[in-house]
Amino acid sequence: MNLMLYSLRTFAALCFFCAASFLAAHAQPLPVPSNGGTNAIDANKPAQTPLPVPSASARDLFSRYKDRLVQVRVLLNSANEQSSLGSGFVVRDDGPKGVWIVTNYHVISSLAIDPEKFRLELRPTSERSVKATLVAIDVIHDLAVLRTEPAEVPAEVLAEVLAKWPTLALRDTSLNQGERVFSLGNPLELGFLISEGIYNGPVESRIYEQMLFSGALNSGMSGGPSIDDAGRVVGVNVATSRNGQLLAFLVPVRYARELLELAWKAPVRKEWRGEVARQLLMHQNFVASKILQTSGTETPKHATDNTVAVPAATAKAGFASQTLAGRVVPTLDGSLTKCWAGGRDGERLRYQRDTLNCSLRSELFVRGNLYTGYLSLSHVLLRNDKLATPQFLAIGSMANKVMSFLNAGSREMTANECRDDYVRGTVHVYRVAVCLKAYRKFADIYDFSVSATQVDDPRERLTSSLSLNGVSFDNGQKLSRMFLERMQ
Repeated sequence: MNLMLYSLRTFAALCFFCAASFLAAHAQPLPVPSNGGTNAIDANKPAQTPLPVPSASARDLFSRYKDRLVQVRVLLNSANEQSSLGSGFVVRDDGPKGVWIVTNYHVISSLAIDPEKFRLELRPTSERSVKATLVAIDVIHDLAVLRTEPAEVPAEVLAEVLAKWPTLALRDTSLNQGERVFSLGNPLELGFLISEGIYNGPVESRIYEQMLFSGALNSGMSGGPSIDDAGRVVGVNVATSRNGQLLAFLVPVRYARELLELAWKAPVRKEWRGEVARQLLMHQNFVASKILQTSGTETPKHATDNTVAVPAATAKAGFASQTLAGRVVPTLDGSLTKCWAGGRDGERLRYQRDTLNCSLRSELFVRGNLYTGYLSLSHVLLRNDKLATPQFLAIGSMANKVMSFLNAGSREMTANECRDDYVRGTVHVYRVAVCLKAYRKFADIYDFSVSATQVDDPRERLTSSLSLNGVSFDNGQKLSRMFLERMQ
């Protein structure tokens, strides 16, 4: 093999130098079709769990506080029909100036990204519809603040609606594990209901704090309040576990309070896509700083405009090394990461296959099926026992065809720009490919993929891959180089 072999460090530097033309071409987002019919409220695809019969205390709480609830509807203008549904709750009544409502960001994400195509409508328990506008978003904690548009409602209607919308108080003390919690919302458009459960402490494996609620949450309850025995809001309904029963998650109420403080001072705003991008970049920078073990993990101060600060979570993550069938490979380590391993061998197999997959639990919902701000890596080690060399080398050709298909662009992403070459690690020679693609609607955010396949031994082949989703160019470069430098 008469080839010029680069070191892994040198190749990484060359790849990112050659990406300069790509950056120039994709520095700004490109227009793409709207996702229109995407039902954002089903972003977490929760399992539908029947709500248990409420206790007497739950029924009493519901009768006293149900009038604080609203159904949040995002309608597609061209069809005048709903595109997503969720719940919300009233936190402040400014009379003729409007009523303030808290909900989830994922409920109104399509409106935030394509405001010209969608509009907001609120339905309180009176079933009367009221228009609303988006005032503030917190993509990181999945929150949003809305305000009604009273100017477009007749005075007699406004008075009737406002009379039915008293506010919910926000609890300012922390819960004790084991306290009863009651979640309210409008699941599956069946009407406003209450779900009783237990607070089981913070979720330890999340990069940002969430509360573990042992109770039933279903689609349509997103953005609704979770209250204590005194009717004070302790959290905001956000998600439920796909793999368990009566395991759900709440956003701590303090994040809603912080967003409200910003919303009450924020100027009127019509464009939100830039703010979404800014928060996504803030998130990925926070995640990258944890992995790279650099400074900058302290809580940023709130700016004077409508911004959201990222807290310094105590959970850890970073690159490490471990062995896979005797080979040293890069892996992820820390309380935020999860790894799975597998192996196949036996009399009927003429080769052995060992795998290791690791991921970082740091993804943020953007809209539809689009998540960003996370990374994963995988290793596949093949060892030949009885196959002829051509047969062994042909294993994995289908995977290469799949990767070629994934290189194509989509309405969310540009097509991949790639560079590949043969490079030398500390022990082995690899064919390494580095690919980069840009988000069409969000400036300065990219997906990176790095793949290294061993080519110097006809009896053994290790393929290692790193995927970075929703990172800045600088952080993608640093993380990719760190991964490659750990290859033997």
